[in-house]
Amino acid sequence: MTTFPLSLSANWLSDIQTDDLTPTEQEWLFEPHSLTAKLKSKATSFSVKVLSEQAFNLSHEQQQLLGCKTSSALNREVLLLCDNNPMVYAQSWLPNNQTHNSLHNMGERPLGDVIFQQPELVRQNIEITRFDSKHSLQNLVTQLNLPTQTLLGRRSVFSLNDYQFLVAEVFLPGAYLYS
Repeated sequence: MTTFPLSLSANWLSDIQTDDLTPTEQEWLFEPHSLTAKLKSKATSFSVKVLSEQAFNLSHEQQQLLGCKTSSALNREVLLLCDNNPMVYAQSWLPNNQTHNSLHNMGERPLGDVIFQQPELVRQNIEITRFDSKHSLQNLVTQLNLPTQTLLGRRSVFSLNDYQFLVAEVFLPGAYLYS
């Protein structure tokens, strides 16, 4: 049984050598625009499955990344599915903020469909990492009946005016970047 939120503890790097990444992996990992839109363009059908949405206390590292003193946030975990196949596991940390609480009630709407419509959206550096076959994230992979393999992930801090939030996306076995 998988317990949420899943740990995404890893060695996240923004200055990474891309020599060991294929051109396709680089294209997907460093996509500057909406990953949701990119996935939708490759599939006949696209959907979001909410795994967990709960109040969460930000770690010291997350507070530093977000440049906030607030410790309480909404942690949202979803699967992005293309043609009913799980392609991406995504996790977002949305600090409590009266102005941007609309992002706290997304339901099965993709976060990317909302935030990339905002002209004031700014994305900071994309950091990437690898999750090896021993990482606890592999429990979800097993539960989804997918093969265990090293997974690639990316994360970014986004800003909407003065509101910052963190989004991490992990490409699951069978995702387009592995083809």
